[in-house]
Amino acid sequence: MSGVETIQGSIGELMMKSSGGYYDVVSWDPRGVGKSTPRSTCFRTTEEDIAFWNGSLLLNGPETRGSFTSQTDLDQFYGQIGEVDDLLTRFGKKCIAYNPSAFQYVGTAATVRDMVAMHDIIEGPNKPINFWGISYGTVIGMYFVNMFPDRVGRIVLDGVVNPKYWADRPAYEYTGVALQSIDKTFNGFASACAKAGPSRCAIADQNSTEASVRQWTRNLINVAYDYRRANGPSAVLSSVSIRSIIFQGLYTPQNWPDLAQNLKKAAVSLSNHASFNATKYKRWLSTPANIVGNQHNPRNQPPAITTDENHMYASEAITCGDSQDARRVTTKEVFDHIIKITREVSHMFGPIAVLSSATYCHHWPVRAVERYTGPWNKKLSNPILVLSNKVDPVTPYLSAKHVADAFGSSAVLVEQDAFGHSSPAMHSNCTSSVLERYFLHNQLPQKGLLCETDQELFPKTGIPESIVSDMQRAN
Repeated sequence: MSGVETIQGSIGELMMKSSGGYYDVVSWDPRGVGKSTPRSTCFRTTEEDIAFWNGSLLLNGPETRGSFTSQTDLDQFYGQIGEVDDLLTRFGKKCIAYNPSAFQYVGTAATVRDMVAMHDIIEGPNKPINFWGISYGTVIGMYFVNMFPDRVGRIVLDGVVNPKYWADRPAYEYTGVALQSIDKTFNGFASACAKAGPSRCAIADQNSTEASVRQWTRNLINVAYDYRRANGPSAVLSSVSIRSIIFQGLYTPQNWPDLAQNLKKAAVSLSNHASFNATKYKRWLSTPANIVGNQHNPRNQPPAITTDENHMYASEAITCGDSQDARRVTTKEVFDHIIKITREVSHMFGPIAVLSSATYCHHWPVRAVERYTGPWNKKLSNPILVLSNKVDPVTPYLSAKHVADAFGSSAVLVEQDAFGHSSPAMHSNCTSSVLERYFLHNQLPQKGLLCETDQELFPKTGIPESIVSDMQRAN
C-alpha cells in the first residue's frame, strides 16, 4: 500500500487527530511501491502482463463447492500444479530479465533503513523515531524497533502481522495464520445483518438468524460455482468472485450494508442468467485483497501500487524477499496447505488463499540482500503500544498478543472490541483517548484494557422502514 496515498486520505486525518494535532505526519512509499524506485515491474505493458496470466489458476482462483469436499474439484485443483510451476518459473525469469538489479533491494530491512535516514535528515541524527504502522506497516514497525531498539520513540503497531511467520517460516504458511479470525468476522457480519433486518441489510428477512444468513451465503457461492461451470471462463460471476466480494467487504464494517447490497445483486443476477449484464457488475467484482498485507491483485483491480504504464509486483517482491529461503518447497506442498487451511481454518475463504502473494515465493528468484529474522523481543528504549481488534479478518488478535508478550515490559496490548482490519475499521472513543495520551504524554494504559466501540453495525438510514421495504421490492 502506498504510504503517501494512505495519509492523503482518512487515515492521515485520523493520525493527526489521534496525536492531538501536535505532530507532522510524514509518510513515504516503501521500496518497490507507488512512486518509489527501483520499480517492481516485470512486464513492458499491462496488456503483456494480462496475457501472461490469462486463464490461469493464479488469475482466476480455484472453483470449488464448500471446502474442497468434491473429489472432482480436488482433482482439478491438483491437476494444475504443472501449469503453476511453469508459470511461476517463467514469471521469476521475466522479472529478473526485465528488472535485473531491483528486486533484491526491495525488502523491509532496507525500507527501515530508508525511514531512519529520512528521519535523520528531517529531525537530526540519533533522535527517537515516532511511528504508527498499520497492517504491513506493523512489519516495518517490528523490524525497526528490533533493528534500532535505542531509537524507539512512540511506536504504535496496529493490525499486527506475526513476524515469525513473515520472516522465519516458508511464506505460504503465513496465510493460515492470517485467516484465523476471518470466519469469525463473517459470522459477525451475518449476526449483525440478521439483527438489522430487511430494512437495513439487503440479504435479511424478518425471520433471519445468523445461521440462516450464513447458509444463504453458502448457497450463493454454490450457485455461482454452478454458473461458472455451466458458462466457462467467460462467466463474470463465480464461486471465487463471490468469496472475493465478501473477503474485501469484511475489512471495513461501516461498508457492510454495501457488502450485503452487492451480494443481493449477485443473487438477483444469478437467478436470471439471461438478463445478466456483465459490464454493470464488473466494477464491484474483483479478485481478493491480498491476504498478506492489504493490497489487491494487480491484474484485476489496479490498486495504489500500479503505474500508468504497467503493473508493479511490490507485494510479491516484499513478501518473498523478506521470507525464508524456498529450499525444496514444492507447489504440491503449497496446494496441500491451501486444502488444510480450507478444512481447518476457513471453509469459506481458504480456497482463495492460493491468490496470495505468498503462493509465489517458493519460485521467486531472489531474496532481499538484507533480511532481518529476529530476535523479535529486544529491550526497547521506550515502551510501545500494540493495538488489535478482537476479530480482525487478516491480522488476528493472537498475532498481536504474540508480539506484545514477546516484548514483555516494553509493550502494552490494547484490544478493541471490534470487527474489521485494524483499529480505524471501527471508531472507539476509548482507543482514541489511549492514542492521544500516548502520543502527547507518553502514557500507556494498564495491561489488559478492552476498548469498546462507538459505531453501530448496519446503522439506520433515517428513511422510514416502509419506504426502504418498497425500494427493496422495486430492486
